[in-house]
Amino acid sequence: MPPYKTRITDNKLRIMKKDKIVQLDVRPILDGGVDPFNAIMDELREINEATETLLIINTFEPIPLLNILKKKGYEYETERPEEGIVHTYLTKISDGEVENRSTEGKQVEDTFESIEKKYSGKLTEVDVRDLEMPMPMVTILENLEQLNKDEALFVHHKKLPQYLLPELKDRDFVYVSQPLDDDNIKLIIYKK
Repeated sequence: MPPYKTRITDNKLRIMKKDKIVQLDVRPILDGGVDPFNAIMDELREINEATETLLIINTFEPIPLLNILKKKGYEYETERPEEGIVHTYLTKISDGEVENRSTEGKQVEDTFESIEKKYSGKLTEVDVRDLEMPMPMVTILENLEQLNKDEALFVHHKKLPQYLLPELKDRDFVYVSQPLDDDNIKLIIYKK
């Protein structure tokens, strides 16, 4: 297998204010059935935080990882240069938590039934109950990107997705939920 890490110089550096980009392609790691978290963390320990930015190449935006790294003082930018490829640029901007944000998304006070009725005929339905992590979150976020302002996403999930809630808040989405049993919850997610 060819090496999946290289150092490159690119115009992208001006955006992230770094001199060099360290590239880590985690697709071969994922193809091997291994979680790339440790490889990413190892690479972040190795790079020169003052002059280098880490570029992670993946097939999805690693939202749970990004939420962890934001708390450790990293900022990130993502690009989708082509179908099925996501570039995530990471750079260290502080030693600790950048901002104290709530880990809770915003749940609205409307009832599930009233929101379901409001968006009747304008709901995109997705079932993520049988997907392996992190695909439920990735699938939900990808579907949210496709919605028009007057549409909502109806999600069948195993549980209330805690890592998703801050992302919903950051992207100005709100949700209503209706638990059915211990392993089944319905969510309707829509713009404020």
